Formats: sequence, C-alpha cells, structure tokens
Amino acid sequence: MHVGTRDVKHPLLSRLPRPVLQALLVVLEKVFALLRKKAVYPFPYNAKTNTINLPAQIERELRRLVSTGKKAEAMKRVISLTGAGLRVSKDYVDTLAKRH
Repeated sequence: MHVGTRDVKHPLLSRLPRPVLQALLVVLEKVFALLRKKAVYPFPYNAKTNTINLPAQIERELRRLVSTGKKAEAMKRVISLTGAGLRVSKDYVDTLAKRH
C-alpha cells in the first residue's frame, strides 16, 4: 500500500514520514485482528476436503429456496451456516438441486 503525505488529510498525520505511517498501519491492523471477533459457524465445513454436511431439515430448506428460484439466497445461507467460500457453497447447492 502506498501512502503519500499528500493522501493524508489529517493535519497531524500529514506531517509524518511514509515509513512511520506504514508502521502505524501495520500496528493498527494487528490490533484490529486481535480484537476482531472470530466467526463461529454452527456447521463448519471441512476445509481440507471442501465438504459440507448439513442436517436434513436445513437441506430441505435449501432445496425449497432453489426450487423457488432463490439459489443465491440458498448459497448465502450455506455460507452463513458453514463459513465455506462461494465456490464450495455453490457446488453444494448445485448438488442439492440435482438430487431434488
């Protein structure tokens, strides 16, 4: 990231040299990472095998969403329940739709 002194609007920060601004940014990012709440998913997916296992009731809900034309909503639901990425979630929803 390139931070030039002309890019900084705050009067105090605009006088700081670029290396100081970059170091400050690194420190702030580390503090934010420590304070940020880690997401806990009720049904975490297996990141090694990219597999998702959801209860039958949720699978029925997802199939219902897909059958009513709400595939994107079904994918969002899978992501929020599992923490899986877009590709893994889409593949899972596609597989559910084919089994229906």
